[in-house]
Amino acid sequence: MNSTRAWMVIAAAFLVALVLPHFLPPGLSELATRLSTLILVAVSWNMMANAGLISLGHSGFWGLGAYTAALLANAVHMPFWLTIVPAMILGGGFGVLLAYITGRLRGLFFAISTLAMAEALRVIALMVPKLTGGAEGLFVFDEIRPGRETMTSFALCLAVATVAISYFLSKSRFQYALRAMRDSESAVQMLGVNPARFRMGVTALSGAIASCAGVISAWYTGYLDPGAAFDMKITISAQIAPLFGGLYTVSGPVIGAAAIMTLSELTRIYFGYSAGVGLLVYGVILVFGVLFMPSGVVGLYGRWRNRSKRRGALAEGRP
Repeated sequence: MNSTRAWMVIAAAFLVALVLPHFLPPGLSELATRLSTLILVAVSWNMMANAGLISLGHSGFWGLGAYTAALLANAVHMPFWLTIVPAMILGGGFGVLLAYITGRLRGLFFAISTLAMAEALRVIALMVPKLTGGAEGLFVFDEIRPGRETMTSFALCLAVATVAISYFLSKSRFQYALRAMRDSESAVQMLGVNPARFRMGVTALSGAIASCAGVISAWYTGYLDPGAAFDMKITISAQIAPLFGGLYTVSGPVIGAAAIMTLSELTRIYFGYSAGVGLLVYGVILVFGVLFMPSGVVGLYGRWRNRSKRRGALAEGRP
């Protein structure tokens, strides 16, 4: 896809994101908002994974964004669209700090450190009830919460913007450095590239985007507590969506997020809110994807298209 066509597709997607929520019933509007937040966190997780940084603590960035938005809304009545700026700054800054502290950690050790980070943030939120409401949580003032259509449009626009950033990032030199880091940071360093700088950059970008998802969640639900803000299920969903859709690709996290959301709704319809059923479904998806679709849906489609081209070439007598 050339640059002009890409910009046309992005502009059309923004137009749909702005107009569509005004024609959706409440149920579909809520589904579109949840799908948008899942796309945000899945794309941000995929960005870090593309550099070989496997995060088990993306719920930490989500919770930071959610609490930033809720506290600013209640303290100074900051409008919802403005709270996203400090939330992104805090999420990005925390990402830089995390990358700096874990600069010497790789693989499993880095993943465990991100999990510890998210759990530490959850414990801190519980230990300062005067600020966060503790285990009882806190509410966002209803008087300043926007309407359903406005929030859904805002969420969809953020999802479109995130996918656009991921696309243009995949066409940049930054992407090549991240891919090289995934294979071997030592080899990249020998070529004159500073892995620490790129590690901080991608972690900051990922943290800022994941914080946006937390902002949307806080405003849309109007309630927040440490268990919901730093829920491990957020991180699990952020991992499964790219793995099922197609790891290291632009469209993979979006396809995976849509598939997970569909299965989640089907599970809710047929099993209600039975404890553990959702996690069981996610586990089955993960095992199925790893065993039968190691490249995800995108890779499966690519292999099918290549086979079709070869059959067509053989039918026409071409080698």
